[in-house]
Amino acid sequence: MLPISILKGSITLAGLLFQPQNITSTLPGLVVIHPGGGVKEQVASIYAEKLSQQGYVTVAYDAAYQGDSGGLPHFLEDPNSRVTDASAVVDYLETLDYVDPDRIAVVGICAGGGYAAAAAKGDHRLKAVAAVSAVNIGDGNREGWLGTEDAAGKISVLDEIAGPIQAEANGNKPEFINYVPSVPDESTPYDLRDAADYYLTPRAQHPNAQNKMLARSQQLILNFDAWDFADMYLNQPTLLIYGDLAESKWHSERFYNKMQGNNTKVSQYVIPGGRHMDFYDRPTYVDPSVQRIADFFRQV
Repeated sequence: MLPISILKGSITLAGLLFQPQNITSTLPGLVVIHPGGGVKEQVASIYAEKLSQQGYVTVAYDAAYQGDSGGLPHFLEDPNSRVTDASAVVDYLETLDYVDPDRIAVVGICAGGGYAAAAAKGDHRLKAVAAVSAVNIGDGNREGWLGTEDAAGKISVLDEIAGPIQAEANGNKPEFINYVPSVPDESTPYDLRDAADYYLTPRAQHPNAQNKMLARSQQLILNFDAWDFADMYLNQPTLLIYGDLAESKWHSERFYNKMQGNNTKVSQYVIPGGRHMDFYDRPTYVDPSVQRIADFFRQV
């Protein structure tokens, strides 16, 4: 593992480079995108390291405005910036003389899975996509974790954050919201309780993953759709991996159904008994997912 800096316009992204030992030929490269609220040292590094052991040169990195990466204001979740982050990492991989520029793909987990698809539909240097426990962060915020809420009702959210954004512009302290419930209870969906356990306990907590985003992020998220135009512009082979018990599986199913009828090879790998967070750090789900991703990318 090698810490790296990735140039993106006027800022740099902080990354971790993983690669096989004893490189003797050009190898495929992988961009690995972390979940919303996560940082490179968590699940992204698990997949990046394991996939490097499968013969790939991989980069896990912090999104702009987050973790150790540059960009102000910090703790902003900007979906469009997240998408272009991936292209900046492609730029970096293409500078490595031992990476084959015609064999670069993208892997994303949770919201990173949605961002991976969104990045690939616009950047066809990415030759394939794998999305693990994918979440379209726009749909997730419009329709709730379970996908049962009225998207039109979120107009009130936009109305409510207008005041704090204006106050911030006038010099007041910014407002923040949580990615996952800080104090979940029995009414909290199972996967979000498990997410709180992952992010807020020694299981995976990290000082750069503070479970907060700027409230102004909501105006960006609610206007974003990772799947928009995918049936038109995403023609790269795509793999969706998720558990059949995941409360988030509706994202993958919606995307899969949207893609039917176009020329893209979209595959699903559904693991029985799996829930959303199982694919972050539980070997029973992570290891077969990594193997399936490695095999899938070898075939494209």
